[in-house]
Amino acid sequence: MWLKTDEVDDVAGSLRHCLRSYRDVDNDPHAWKWVILSLHSALQGACVCHLTMTMAPIGAITKSNTVEWLEYSELSRQNPDAAAPKTFIADLPTLLKRVRKVNSAGDRSNDNGIAVSSIELAWLCRFHRDVRNQLTHFAPMGWSLEVSGVKSLTLIIVRIIREIDEVGWAFRHREEVDKTRFVKTLTDLELMASPPSPIGPPATS
Repeated sequence: MWLKTDEVDDVAGSLRHCLRSYRDVDNDPHAWKWVILSLHSALQGACVCHLTMTMAPIGAITKSNTVEWLEYSELSRQNPDAAAPKTFIADLPTLLKRVRKVNSAGDRSNDNGIAVSSIELAWLCRFHRDVRNQLTHFAPMGWSLEVSGVKSLTLIIVRIIREIDEVGWAFRHREEVDKTRFVKTLTDLELMASPPSPIGPPATS
């Protein structure tokens, strides 16, 4: 058995898994772990797709790895048998700082950076450092995690991914049916994480 995927399908798959996990948190509180990990995966993957230039993987990798890939590009013109270097993707905080910049898309088409405020960046960096990393590299210990803020983070992440999608570079090769499903998943996640509407008629003074 084989799983065929790529960086674009991985973002979409992470979002779908996040939605499934959200629907399960009432029955299984441990589903919050997979909400968090799939959110992180989707956000990081979307940033990678947005930043990667036509000479992949340049744009989304570490600075030192970029030097290695540029050297390889030059060397491979003279030696077709030259071995490509390994790929080292930059961490999420670095990727977020890059997508905020003007012309951050791989084709440099966006006149404005992706909207991530300084406060949101701080929240997302903490989300990466203190929550995602702890869940991924779980130490033998008891741990209580407040999940009341996860829905607010979900709304921020959905908005960032939606804006990356609207720039048009990151997911440009998707089929129309996949585009429709992708947007619907974002909308469903947004609804899942939004506060409930008040019941009954509006209050009058």
